[in-house]
Parts: sequence; structure tokens; C-alpha cells
Amino acid sequence: MHILLASPSANAATLVAGLADLGLRCDDIDALDDLPSALALSGPYDGLILRIDGSVREAQSAIADLRRRGLKLPVAVLCGRTPQPAEEEALLHAGADDVLANPIHLRVLAARLQALARRARGHASARLVCGNVTLDQAQHAAVVDGRRVNLTAREFDFLETLMLHKGVLLTKERFMSSLYADGMAPDSKIVDVFVCKLRRKLADCGAAEMIRTVWGRGYVAFEPSQAAVETARNARQPEAAIDPVPRGWTRRSQVLATA
Repeated sequence: MHILLASPSANAATLVAGLADLGLRCDDIDALDDLPSALALSGPYDGLILRIDGSVREAQSAIADLRRRGLKLPVAVLCGRTPQPAEEEALLHAGADDVLANPIHLRVLAARLQALARRARGHASARLVCGNVTLDQAQHAAVVDGRRVNLTAREFDFLETLMLHKGVLLTKERFMSSLYADGMAPDSKIVDVFVCKLRRKLADCGAAEMIRTVWGRGYVAFEPSQAAVETARNARQPEAAIDPVPRGWTRRSQVLATA
């Protein structure tokens, strides 16, 4: 997931690093006035965090402006104190999707952001399903008919991006934006490498083909037919690698988002 953090009154480095440890790539800006341009030029983003320490009015105005511009991405407001009921109500009416108060565990914050992004795209839970492939955001694992697929962190993020946007054509640029920070990205041909490896690993575990290439444009995840699922199951490789250890559980999961 690719998140934008607007933190005008606090150092955002600790929060950005903590979210990155949990698999959420996070860009940050320190001025709410820069929000429209950052969203337009550095995205697309899966969600927005507005981090405020004082009055909520500035955040309320910024959110209302984004909604007037037609921007529909999920917005979470992270307050430095417990907001008054009237303040929380005003933020929600302005267009915020969630209002949170520090201190908050980073894992809880990450889970809330994932839930907002999922629901914005019609997914009801942390288990994303396509054909006989299930991607579990909570366990940070991909499973085919009960068999865990041995994916690297980048491969998991790539598959998560595809499945969150099932049925939507995603360009190579969209994948690069989600997976790499500015200035750190390799050649965009790495996207083709990810697709090749994912197809092989999923097929070895008995998954039906679910990644379609749109030549010259990008890739899209599609729902395979039941016949295709059965054919793939029958072709499963018995020795396909299974990773028995859930990934994504780190000691930093207990860090609070107060810094």
C-alpha cells in the first residue's frame, strides 16, 4: 500500500519508518496547502493520514477542499489528543473516514488504513480472494487451496496491489509508485520480472491464471473460471515450496505512533 502522510506540526520520520516496517510505503509532507499537488503529482495513493496536534479546523478545511475537488481516497485523521465529540463529528462530516487519537499502536493504525483502502474498493475483510488464491493481509501471506506460496516481500506487495484493484488495468508506473520510493526505483522492466515469478509460483501451487497482460499498457487481475481453477489444481506441482512461517510480524508492531 502507498500512503501519504501530512504532518504539519510534528516530525514524521518515526511514523514513516514504523509503517514501512509493516509493509506500508509512506510519503510525507509538512504543509496541508501542498496536499492537492502532492496527491496529483506523487500518487496514486491508497490512503491519506492527516496528523494534527492542535486545532482540528485546519484539517477539517483541508479535507473539505479535497472532497470538493472530487478526491475519494480514504482519509484518516490522527490527533495528538483525544478530540471532542463535536470536533470528531465535524471532521467526519467534512469527509474524513476515520478519526484516531495518539497514542496508537502502529499495527492498529496500519490495520485501519488497510481496512479503509479495502472497503473503498469493495473488499469486506483482510482476506482478498481471486480464483483459488487467497491473500491474507493480516497474516501477510498468500495461500492456494491451503498451500502457502513462498513469496518475497516485494512479490507479496505486488500481488496485493493487483488483488486490491481486481478488474482494474494497472500500468507499470502505477506498480513502481506503490513499490518504490522516488529515486530508489530500478528499471520498470522489474514489473515484468515480478509478473513472471508470481505466475510461476502461483501455478506451481495449483493456482489458476489470474494475471492478464495488456500489451503496451500494463497488467490486470481477473477472476478465472471454475473450469480453469480445476485444471490448475490438477496440474499442481507436489514439490511446490510452502513457507510455514507467517511473515510481517516484527518487534516494531508494539511501537506507538506518538513520535
